[in-house]
Amino acid sequence: MANSKYEYVKREFESDRSLPASNWIVVRIDGCHFHRFSETHDFEKPNDESALRLMNACATSMLEKFRDMVFAYGVSDEYSFVFREGTEFYQRRESKILSLCVSFFTSVYVMKWKDFFPSKELKEPPYFDGRVVCYPNLKTIRDYMAWRQVDCHINNQYNTCFWMLVKSGRTEKEAQQTLKGTFSKDKNELLLQQFQINYDDEPAIFRKGSCVYRAKVETKVKSDDYGNPITRTQSVTTVANVDIIGPQFWEKHQDILHEVATEKCKYELVKKFDTIHRLPHCNWTIVRINACQFDQFSVIHTLDKPNDETALRLMNASASLVMERFPDIIFGYGFNNEYSFVFQEKTELFQREESLILSSCSSYFTSVYVTMWKEFFPKKELLRLPHFEAEILCYPKPKIICDYLSWRQAECHRSNQYNTCFWMLVKSGKDKKEAHEILKVLYHHSGFR
Repeated sequence: MANSKYEYVKREFESDRSLPASNWIVVRIDGCHFHRFSETHDFEKPNDESALRLMNACATSMLEKFRDMVFAYGVSDEYSFVFREGTEFYQRRESKILSLCVSFFTSVYVMKWKDFFPSKELKEPPYFDGRVVCYPNLKTIRDYMAWRQVDCHINNQYNTCFWMLVKSGRTEKEAQQTLKGTFSKDKNELLLQQFQINYDDEPAIFRKGSCVYRAKVETKVKSDDYGNPITRTQSVTTVANVDIIGPQFWEKHQDILHEVATEKCKYELVKKFDTIHRLPHCNWTIVRINACQFDQFSVIHTLDKPNDETALRLMNASASLVMERFPDIIFGYGFNNEYSFVFQEKTELFQREESLILSSCSSYFTSVYVTMWKEFFPKKELLRLPHFEAEILCYPKPKIICDYLSWRQAECHRSNQYNTCFWMLVKSGKDKKEAHEILKVLYHHSGFR
């Protein structure tokens, strides 16, 4: 099918940044505005165990969905996912990996909410931002995990003291002043002397965070003729609240990262690898979101062909809420399972940090899509989790923005015309292969457009 004159915007301006080979990829996901979200949904302070277990369930689903993930570590509203060193997931394209991970995590969070909070309505769409970091060797991966667990301990010990003081009658300002300048030993003494709490007796899920990995388990599959069990080693996704700073865990589970770094951890050094890419100033930014594996999704949910008007209206409603949430978006254009969002030229959303803009838009779109599904399809259960990939584009001139949107509309016309013909042929009795061949001949002889 003929290319339109507007397709130069793709050739000349779109590029895929691939992550360097022979590096371990980490995707770190954080809840957006979760302080407000936790207050809105009346989470327990300092820790809400149901909320933490919901996060763990999302991480478990991630490892079950994406086989190239080998390990995950989470605390509070944050989760880090480690891909195997040699992964070729999405050809290591940064924007695809980041947006897809954040979107799928969000989708699971919304879908599983009722499993963990059966008596609480979801009052606002939860969403997450994220970033991708590459680490060159196993030692830095170990150090990264140690850094996150050290942060877990520091934050949880402080928050435990803070909320015990508040619950005992102090104001939040007084509690902050009491804890100002204290060390870990001081906080332990405060908890023990004032509240009879031994910090070491607090649940490990609070103190150590959660690890998710595939453990090898011997499972009985049958018995032999003499009644002896015949076992098979199986890989089971496991959640554990254990120490990962020391060597014991890694020595016991050497198959996760394949070898163990033995040098002393210097976990603060890992921050040097966490680079920030900011979008160039005086450029117009577009975030384009596409549904993943939507052909399968539409078949499973029996969406009408060639177009399901209800599904399109759900996409439009999701886009409208995205624009309400991010006022710097000045225009949106969508068709089928795709939406493009144009930001104002001088946007300072997230200080123009690429990964945060990309991930938060993808996550919020996913969240509202899942949340509003029942509103648009009251008689259809959501049988498969929808998730979206995204990419971010920069254009220097308004004319190119107009050409970009013209290109997407030309693509809408081209694909919709083809699909309309294709599905009318199929509905008339032709099989799909035959319908493709008929349209192929039409294109060859008449420049079908």
